[in-house]
Amino acid sequence: MKNKLNLTGGEWVAALVLLALILASYLFYYLYDTNKGPSIPMASYAQGFETFVEEQARLADSAERAHARNYSEYKSYRTVYDTSKGRKPAHEPLYAIEKINLNRCDSTDLLVVPQFGSKRAARLVEYRDRLGGFYSLSQLKEVYVLQNIDESLLEKYFVVRPSEVHKLNINTATYKELVSHPYFDVYLTKTILNYRQRQGRIESFEQLQQITHAYPELMEKLRHYVEF
Repeated sequence: MKNKLNLTGGEWVAALVLLALILASYLFYYLYDTNKGPSIPMASYAQGFETFVEEQARLADSAERAHARNYSEYKSYRTVYDTSKGRKPAHEPLYAIEKINLNRCDSTDLLVVPQFGSKRAARLVEYRDRLGGFYSLSQLKEVYVLQNIDESLLEKYFVVRPSEVHKLNINTATYKELVSHPYFDVYLTKTILNYRQRQGRIESFEQLQQITHAYPELMEKLRHYVEF
């Protein structure tokens, strides 16, 4: 056998050891019951799990109390607990939001408001100055970069006072003053100036509408910016 296989003594020993390992692995696989294991009573398991849950809740409560004590100045709301049955904890603000007057603020004041960066702040102030002030928060939707902001956010952080709106005297305003206003285009401006030159003063909104044939929605806006 040795001559036929041409193996040395050491090689024969290694081969026999390898064969023994293969046989042992087969015997282990077929004779050992893999499903058999130490049994754990279900009652002990359930008790241990319940203890684990209680410990996690205790640690979470401790962490929350520590965070509230050390970082309370960063919280915007406080939790109010009601012991009445079926009542959920309520959240009350720790401070009142001071609304920004859009007719008197500058672009820097707007940067503290969520969703307002330097670009939106600058466009808002620029449009306000061209208008002469806002009479309604809905006018902010006329600015392209503000059209996708939710109205509830605008109402939460801003306030407008119509009494602060600067008005144009329709009988004395120049071409530049009128055409620079967002609600006056070139046609409307020239129509007014031509009438003033040929006919004289314009005395009322009804007369202004008859002269310009402006649609009602535009006339309603102009009521806040025009005086006679």
